[in-house]
Amino acid sequence: TSGNLGPKREGGDGQTPEGFYYINRFNPYSNFYLSLGVNYPDASDRKLSKAKNLGGDIFIHGACVTIGCMPLTDDKIKEVYTLAVLARNNGESKIPVHIFPLKMSNENFAWLKMLYAQLPDLITFWGHIKTGYDYFDSNKSIPSRSVLSNGYYSF
Repeated sequence: TSGNLGPKREGGDGQTPEGFYYINRFNPYSNFYLSLGVNYPDASDRKLSKAKNLGGDIFIHGACVTIGCMPLTDDKIKEVYTLAVLARNNGESKIPVHIFPLKMSNENFAWLKMLYAQLPDLITFWGHIKTGYDYFDSNKSIPSRSVLSNGYYSF
């Protein structure tokens, strides 16, 4: 990945988005072998960012290099791309992509809170996305979600 822990909030910041997205584009002719577009920025990003230009064109792609995207090795993107095509061809119009700064276990979240104690807005954001992470971890199903007026996700 590129950037630091924390969500993408501005075009050109080198950050990778964090939150709950879906695949919105398939690019078999990518400069990075294959790529799947992610619907960044979403409603949460637009509400939580103060930037005029939030950026875009975030992809999961091959070639294992990036500035803000999610790179995989070519063999892994081939597998993920194939599964995404199969899902789309079987009626899945919005293939979920959940992006977290790390595995959101209680121990890791405590580490984030300690390391980023001086950034309470970031801790609050991570706490909200951890709710969705925990739901999936407990129920093994994708949580339904919405975006509140303050920009945070509700599950």
